Amino acid sequence: MRAKAALGFGAVVLGVVVGCGARTGLLVPPPEGIDGSLLVSGKVDLLFMIDNSGSMGDKQELLRQAIPDLLDRLIRPKCIDDSGNILGDSVNGACTTGHLEFKPVPDIHIAVVSSSLGGAGSDACPANQPNPIDSSLLAHDDDQGHLLNRTSNADQPVAEAQPSNFLAWFPDVEANKGNPKPPVTAIDNPSTLIARFQDLVGGVGQYGCGFEAQLESWYRFLIQPDPYDQIQLDTSTPPKASLTGVDATLIKQRHDFLRPDSLVLIVQITDENDAWSDPLWLNGYGWTVRTQSFPGGPGLGAGPRGTTECDQPVNPQNPNTTGPNNPDCTSCAFPTSNKPVAGTPIGQDPNCLACAGGTTTCPTKGWYTPAAPTVPIAAADGLNVRYTNDMRRRYGLDPQWNIQRYVDGLKSYQVPDRTGENHDSSQYSKTQKNCTNPLFAKSLPNGTDVSNATLCKLQLGSRTPDLVYYLVIGGVPWQLLAQDPNNASVPLKRTLDSSDWQKILGTDPATFQLSGIDPHMIESTAPRQGLPPPGSPDNSDPINGREWNTLESTAAIDLQYACVFDLPQPKDCTAPQFANACDCVGPATNADGPPLCDPNVRTTQIRGKAYPTIRELRVAKGLGDQGVVASICPRVTSASYFEVLFTRIRKSIAP
Repeated sequence: MRAKAALGFGAVVLGVVVGCGARTGLLVPPPEGIDGSLLVSGKVDLLFMIDNSGSMGDKQELLRQAIPDLLDRLIRPKCIDDSGNILGDSVNGACTTGHLEFKPVPDIHIAVVSSSLGGAGSDACPANQPNPIDSSLLAHDDDQGHLLNRTSNADQPVAEAQPSNFLAWFPDVEANKGNPKPPVTAIDNPSTLIARFQDLVGGVGQYGCGFEAQLESWYRFLIQPDPYDQIQLDTSTPPKASLTGVDATLIKQRHDFLRPDSLVLIVQITDENDAWSDPLWLNGYGWTVRTQSFPGGPGLGAGPRGTTECDQPVNPQNPNTTGPNNPDCTSCAFPTSNKPVAGTPIGQDPNCLACAGGTTTCPTKGWYTPAAPTVPIAAADGLNVRYTNDMRRRYGLDPQWNIQRYVDGLKSYQVPDRTGENHDSSQYSKTQKNCTNPLFAKSLPNGTDVSNATLCKLQLGSRTPDLVYYLVIGGVPWQLLAQDPNNASVPLKRTLDSSDWQKILGTDPATFQLSGIDPHMIESTAPRQGLPPPGSPDNSDPINGREWNTLESTAAIDLQYACVFDLPQPKDCTAPQFANACDCVGPATNADGPPLCDPNVRTTQIRGKAYPTIRELRVAKGLGDQGVVASICPRVTSASYFEVLFTRIRKSIAP
């Protein structure tokens, strides 16, 4: 959603992955009839969720360069000693010293989904819009959670991925005896597999929807029992959204891609927070939060204020009913309604009778002012900063899904279909998990029958939660993952303990308790305390350069950065090929603008950046050992970001 610079990972790599620590709550007992001892697989189903919003081109190119490391490791595992230390490469599936970390994987499915699911019923991100660089192509604002099969060559498909839009490594007939051949062209040459996967990554592009659905895209493809076909608005004023039909294409792709006994690895690559709205929030008004003209407001992307209860601090002794968790923390967008506990009119709340940020003049009382260079930062707002983990405090509303929905989606045998969902994130416990989770089903429907009985009442298969891994490569400083934050040559931590997570997320981000959080991980439009202020030298802070005047963003208003890093190649932001994908243009070239621009030629971008990816990190933490974290801001360019991941999945690939 935010205007983003292209972020490099380093020439071939992205930085080392770090695991999330204890597996608290993960080892759920398998249902009756499921063999809970099954914890290994000779197959891998690898799903990449790649953010395709502005400036992702550099990241995708560097990911393409890292692909050989990933696939070679699966096909040609390392030799290790008894302590798990790498001794060298294997040759023809054997080690001269030590032993194989796991057998070469003879059966791999590889697929890609993007972060673009459209506007969720709003006028944002309409489908079939032209690509801003080549009007003969589409911008891909709504990829529908479908598996992507397009390349950077005019969106042409990869032949080997047809017709089911994924790649299959299936080289050894003897090793795969008894396994069905995939419904795509089986690849038996490593160079071909690498090249075709690189083609798929290159075709994701960077002109997708700025309201990224980083979590919802993989949930929709892998887990949602009955993914909708369309979001429709009725004729009421304002209109309400409804979900219609079932996406039979997605159901068929899921059927073809996902095996019941594979190790499933979800790799999510993004540099900002999840920005999806539940379309049916507030009885169908989820779209209102992602439109430039929020009903009743001043327009230009400005949102409503939260009531005074939202501004109060959270009482650690009573976190669930204080501060933004107070039931009377609601939105000035509903002035004619009453607060649920106090019973007083929302429109009479002091915040709803005044301008934001202590200003005395504003377009609409009870609302933020559309962002502009002359508007105080505390009063300014815009769509570009709408989606953070702080929405309820800032706006008195939260239209996003509860994080636990995504955690449960990767470890629960039962999940809700559309009828079982609860559309109030604070009431997630009332969700009715009335369907078998497709991720744990014995077999999957193929889309020819989309009745509820066919989609929902599936027999459980042999996969257990220990065969599902989630890797998020996102906005968190590598220093917060390091054994020694001042020494990039020392290995990163293989697990994160509670003190590490407190620095990354605070005491409890679910209840807005941020005590102990590192200031770089605070989502804020204003400069954060303890960090070099705007106007300081661009390298004042080794993690994010410095704070900056976020009203000088190319998108009118922005958030402070979690981290920045040097781009492998500077970008001339005046060049046509970087249209809508460069930070150093317009007001951002001012001296107190983002610390990403060449100090001598301000229209040249020399650094990339990332925002705190709080929601994605919360999912990783919730998954315990099955969640893995890496920084999208690389500390070095020579360490594979999959390294710790492989130490984690050794136990789950057939020895």
